[in-house]
Amino acid sequence: MVKYFGEAHNHPFVDEDDIHFLASSRELTFTHKKMLDDLANINIGPVKAFNIMRTMYGGFDKVGTTKSDCKNYKRSINLYIGDYDAEMAVQRLMAKKEFCPNFSCDYSTTTDGALKGLFLADEQAKMNFTVFGDVSFDATYRHNKIDNHNRNVTIGAALLGSETAESYTWLLNCFKKAFGYEPAIVVTNQDLAMKRAIEYVFSNARHRLCMWHIMDKLSRKVRSGLCNTTDFKTRLCDIVWTDSITPEQFAKEWASIMNDFQLNDHDWLKDIFHIRESWIPAYYREESMSGLMRTSCSSESENGFFWQVYNPRCTLVEFLAHFETALDHQRHEHRKNDHDCRYTRAATWSNFALEKQAAEIYTRTIFLCPIGNTSSSSQLHFHELRTRQ
Repeated sequence: MVKYFGEAHNHPFVDEDDIHFLASSRELTFTHKKMLDDLANINIGPVKAFNIMRTMYGGFDKVGTTKSDCKNYKRSINLYIGDYDAEMAVQRLMAKKEFCPNFSCDYSTTTDGALKGLFLADEQAKMNFTVFGDVSFDATYRHNKIDNHNRNVTIGAALLGSETAESYTWLLNCFKKAFGYEPAIVVTNQDLAMKRAIEYVFSNARHRLCMWHIMDKLSRKVRSGLCNTTDFKTRLCDIVWTDSITPEQFAKEWASIMNDFQLNDHDWLKDIFHIRESWIPAYYREESMSGLMRTSCSSESENGFFWQVYNPRCTLVEFLAHFETALDHQRHEHRKNDHDCRYTRAATWSNFALEKQAAEIYTRTIFLCPIGNTSSSSQLHFHELRTRQ
C-alpha cells in the first residue's frame, strides 16, 4: 500500500547536452546494423565504423548509439557464429551451388569432420579462364590470370589447412573438375609440394617458375654489398629479364658474370642455373606466356589489395564476404578498362600507320606499355601483344 508519493525529483536532471549518454536514449537501429555489416565487408571494424557514422551524422550526440554498442554488436555476431563457422560457410556455398548451376564449390574434411580444404569458382571466373589463357597459382589463397589489360584477374580461391602435396593434389583436381581441362602453362614459386602436385594432376601442362620470386632472393643469397656496390645485379638482370637473347648467349654471359665475381662455387646460383630452363625466358622464347612469368610478382601486389579487405582475425563467414567484395572491385576495374578501350582511343605520338593501326587493335593499357620511342629509333622492336576482346 502506497502511503506517500513525492512528486519532486530526488536527483538532478541530466543536462540536455548529455542526454545521448543515457541508455534510454540509445538504440542500435537496423540502419546502424546494416552500416556496420556493409563496412565490415571491406574490413572496417566497429570502432572505425562508428567514427564514420559520427562524421556522417554530424557529431557524437547525433549518432544515437555509442562505440561500445557497435563493438558489442560485432561480438554478438561472432558469439552466434561460434564453433559453427566452417559449417555455416560451407552451407552458404552449397546453397549458392544449388541455385547457381555454373558455380563450383568443393570441400574436404578430416576423419573427425574438421574442414581441411575449400575451393570455389563462379561463372565469371570460368569465363575468364576460357578467355585469358594460362594460369598462375599463388600459394597464398588464389589462382590468377592476366587479362587483356595486363591486370590480374582472379579465377578461383581455395583455403587449405596445410601446404602439402596431398592438399595441393586435391585442390588441382577440384580446379580441373570445375573448369573442365587443365591450363597449358602453370607458373608458381619454388614450392616443392605444389611442383609434385602439378606433375601428378596437370601432366600435360608446362610448369614454369616465377622469375620475380627467384630474383627477389638474389640480394639475400649473395655476399653482402655485392648487389649494391658493383654492377653484378645489373649485368645479371640484363640477361634474365629478356627474351631477345638465345640460350647459348645466356649461358655464355652467365659464365662470364660468375667468373668476374668469383661466384662459380656459389651453391644457390648453381642451383638456379641448373633449373634455368624453367624460369629463364631465353629458353622458351617461342612460348606465349601472356605476361605470366612475372605473374607471381603481380600476385604479391594483388595480395596487398586483398589484405586491405581481409584480416587474419575474421571468421570464415566474414572471409567469404570480404573476398566477394574484393572480387567485385577487381571486376569493376576490368569493366572500366573495357569501357575506356571501347569508347576512347589512346593518343599516338607519331604519324606511323603501324602505330595508328596498333592503337585501334590493342587495349589502351597494352598499347601504352613503354616499348621505346619509335620516332627516334632506327629499329622497330616487336612485342607480342594480346588483342582486345
